[in-house]
Amino acid sequence: MSNKKTVTDYMLPASKVAITNSNASLKKALELMTEFSLGVCLFRNENGSLEGILTDGDLRRLILKVQNPLPALLVTDAIEFGTRNPHTAGSNDEISRAIDLMDKNRIWDLPVIGIDGNILGLLNRHNLG
Repeated sequence: MSNKKTVTDYMLPASKVAITNSNASLKKALELMTEFSLGVCLFRNENGSLEGILTDGDLRRLILKVQNPLPALLVTDAIEFGTRNPHTAGSNDEISRAIDLMDKNRIWDLPVIGIDGNILGLLNRHNLG
């Protein structure tokens, strides 16, 4: 029996994470990010599988790069401004492996998915101590 800590020991469950459909507008994603007090929103497809992630960093880059009026941006599918197929962790992965992945890729949020691809939760750097 192993005493090694896994991602499950540290992740936020899906019920505490902003998750929406992959065709949600940027306005909807921002509302969810505010509601859940996290700088991240996860997107799922019609089967519940992870499609992408949008972070506060993505929003900062969007504002600096795109010259469209804000109202036009708010009705655009939010996933267009995020990352499709982001790095992920499995719930049974060792926490040290997940932290190494986050460090290597300089990311603060790591979606946790099940074997079926469904979103189980989120590993957030702030929850790692």
